Amino acid sequence: MRTKNITDLFLAMGLVLGGVFVLSSITDVATVFANHEFSANLTGQEEVPPVDTQATAEAIFVPIAPANETIDYFLNSTNLSGVTQGHIHSGEKGVNGPIVVTLFSYNTTQDAVSENGTITADNLEGPLQGKTVADLISAMKNSSTYVNFHTEQNPEGEIRGQLNTTS
Repeated sequence: MRTKNITDLFLAMGLVLGGVFVLSSITDVATVFANHEFSANLTGQEEVPPVDTQATAEAIFVPIAPANETIDYFLNSTNLSGVTQGHIHSGEKGVNGPIVVTLFSYNTTQDAVSENGTITADNLEGPLQGKTVADLISAMKNSSTYVNFHTEQNPEGEIRGQLNTTS
C-alpha cells in the first residue's frame, strides 16, 4: 500500500512539473512574438522611381501574441495631401511588388493619414490571399514588405518605407 502511495505521489509531482514546464514554454513563445515589432519611415525617396515630396509618414505594426493571428497597426503622416489609399506590398527595397494588405482606402481624398487597425487573415490579398498572418509576419521579418501611401498626384505611390524589425 505504501509503495502505491509513493508511486501516486511521484506521478502527481511529475504531472505538476510537466505542466509548469509546458506553461513556461508557452510563456517563452508568447514573449518571443510579443518582442517583434515592425516599423517603416515613409518618404518620397523610397519610391521607385523616387518622388519629390516633403511628405513623410511613420507606420508601426505589432503582432499580437501568442498566436500571431492578428497584427495591430498605427499610421501617421505629415505634409501629405490628396491621399487615396495605403497598402502593404510584397517587395524588396527598390523593387515594386503586389499589394498584400489594404490598410485604408478613402472615398474622398484626405490631407492626412492618422489610422489604426488590426490585420487578420481575411485582410490578406494578392500572393498572401488564403495564407496566414504568420506568413505576413515572416515576410516582414525578411524585410520583403513595404508600406506605400498613394495620392491623387502620385497614384502609383507618393511615399514608401520598407518594413523592418524594431525590437
